[in-house]
Amino acid sequence: MSDEPNRVRSFVEVWTRRVLTISGCVLIWLVLLPGFPFLLIAGAMIDLARGGVWVVTRCVLFFPFYFSCEVFGIIASFFLWLASGVWMGASRERFLDWNFALQRWWANALCRGGLGIFGIRIEVEGTDGLRHGPVIVFLRHASVADTLLPAVFIANPNGLKLRYVLKRELLLDPCLDIVGSRLPNAFVRRNSGDSFRVIELMKNLGPRDGVIIYPEGTRFTEGKRDAIIEQLERKGETYLCEKARLLNNVLLPRLGGALNLLDQNEAADVVFCAHFGFDGVVDLRDFLRGSLVGVVVKVRFWRVPFAAIPATREARQEWLFENWMRVDEWVGRQKANEVATSHVA
Repeated sequence: MSDEPNRVRSFVEVWTRRVLTISGCVLIWLVLLPGFPFLLIAGAMIDLARGGVWVVTRCVLFFPFYFSCEVFGIIASFFLWLASGVWMGASRERFLDWNFALQRWWANALCRGGLGIFGIRIEVEGTDGLRHGPVIVFLRHASVADTLLPAVFIANPNGLKLRYVLKRELLLDPCLDIVGSRLPNAFVRRNSGDSFRVIELMKNLGPRDGVIIYPEGTRFTEGKRDAIIEQLERKGETYLCEKARLLNNVLLPRLGGALNLLDQNEAADVVFCAHFGFDGVVDLRDFLRGSLVGVVVKVRFWRVPFAAIPATREARQEWLFENWMRVDEWVGRQKANEVATSHVA
């Protein structure tokens, strides 16, 4: 009985948030659609006057597309719930399968549409190691755009059901809130000790399943790197501070969630994902500056068999740092190659 007030409070919080985010999303969509021809003409005129790569026009195309994906995802989630019969006590297994499929469709549509609109090309290595699970994927985080990579290159081609560790702020996206909350994902608060929640993701992890975590916990910037080093210095964390100083292109992994996953791991291989090309897109201003237009994004996966993962927590921590240093070095080589190519051009 003591849990009843908490459940009621949680229900009210969830649906208050969803009423606000869903209505806001639909309202923006309804405003954008009839205004789209006028916005497109205005954007084209601005781009003609400024010259360049048609940045404003591309953004005018992308944002209505994004909100269309949101609205169709919300509508689809409702009809999945209705057709599944879970509201009448039907089995949830089929309902979860449908929602995994919707999650893959939504992410793939958003990614493919964005690639086409902004003229982005992706070069990928190491996809042969992604054909089956169970896997734990440690993914570099540099941009809002890289969150779609797992769906496009892991889930969709191989039919894997991915479970995500996501920051709680993403619940403000109504599709992620509705569908993501139905699936075995973990929405965690930063710097709150929520890392224990990721343990739940390792339960019943089968050969068609995978867990995705962004061990840095936030997008990389040089300012964030310097702030982490300064914070570790203040705390007297000499060992971690030295590790953080060795990383120039990624942030020091937050060990709580990553090690909790590895502690609960009974059979899953680990996949590391390094990528380069999305780094210039941190917020909306970067979209409007054209930072994404025409870029070549390079992605590199490598898989470590379960048998090669160290047995003790201390050894796993060092092993994680070593592989994360490999991510850092790979990104550094891509940066150097880009600089060299621009000088030649």
